[in-house]
Amino acid sequence: MTNKKNFYTAVFALLAVSVAAGLYWKMNPPAAKPLAERPSPTAHQFAPPVRTMMSVIVPGTFRFPVDKYRQEPVVRVWMADKKIVESMPLETYLEGVIAQEMHNDWPLEALAAQAITSRTLTLSAMEAGTIKKLHNVDVSTSKEELQAYARDKVNDTVRQAVRITRGQVLMYAGHLPYAIYSACNGQIAATREESFPEEIPVDTPYFQPIKDNCFWHAPLAQQTWSVRIPAEEVASVIGYEGNPADIHILEKGASGRILWIGAKDKKMYGSDFRKQVGFDRLKSTLIHSMEYDGKDFIFQGSGWGNGVGLCQWGAYTYALQGWKAKEIVRYYYVGAEVQQLWH
Repeated sequence: MTNKKNFYTAVFALLAVSVAAGLYWKMNPPAAKPLAERPSPTAHQFAPPVRTMMSVIVPGTFRFPVDKYRQEPVVRVWMADKKIVESMPLETYLEGVIAQEMHNDWPLEALAAQAITSRTLTLSAMEAGTIKKLHNVDVSTSKEELQAYARDKVNDTVRQAVRITRGQVLMYAGHLPYAIYSACNGQIAATREESFPEEIPVDTPYFQPIKDNCFWHAPLAQQTWSVRIPAEEVASVIGYEGNPADIHILEKGASGRILWIGAKDKKMYGSDFRKQVGFDRLKSTLIHSMEYDGKDFIFQGSGWGNGVGLCQWGAYTYALQGWKAKEIVRYYYVGAEVQQLWH
């Protein structure tokens, strides 16, 4: 039981970190581009049937207690802004989450994909029990503690997105996958090794470097960007005391993100480097070039966020192309299936 509790606690702690790492952003989409024809499904895009996955347990994971959630739970919510506790059905709570995580005028199926993802994340948090330790409740409306929440932004489209996915969660080999997501993955998803090499202690076969078309609608500032960081700061973060010119990207991962950065005997994970420099400063580790001009390092990259799991701008694009919510989440969490808990 202790190992199981530690696993769920690690899951929730990671999700809370990912929230703080830039999952919330102001969305001002540019004019939509003409839509291409929807690509035909392929084995790479869509997961195997659920029956081939449920019997295979990923080492270090634990089966999710499905029978515990045959009925919709009533959750005690820590309303962080008012510092009070309210009780409400979980689906009602999710409406406020989805309304803040995506603009409430986004396509229905994109909002529905977010609902499935956020419902999975919420149950992971409840199983971890971390919010209970903080406030003696099930969930929190603080984005630093779980997910953002805005009841006043809930509209009919948001309600419909939650309603048509009622009780649906992601499941992989009998357990809840890490329901991580980001704003814009730079048109290629990150792997665990690239974004959470130490934070996630188990294999995550569902995180693969799949490609999407999120640039079709993502704000230009999230598509490509450049940032200058003083060389002394870069060297200090890495812990290198030699010539900053020695510092380079030492290795990239499957999606092209920084795995290791450093010089000689000093190196660190790219994800740790981004954390130390600042998530909003180095928007992602999908770096196309890193140049040293004698004073600063100039990083040029793409995307915003950790790049793992659901890409929100990708979901937006696919929804406009006619994809359904289940197709969207199955595309981003390869091999995962959508399972019905309560009706």
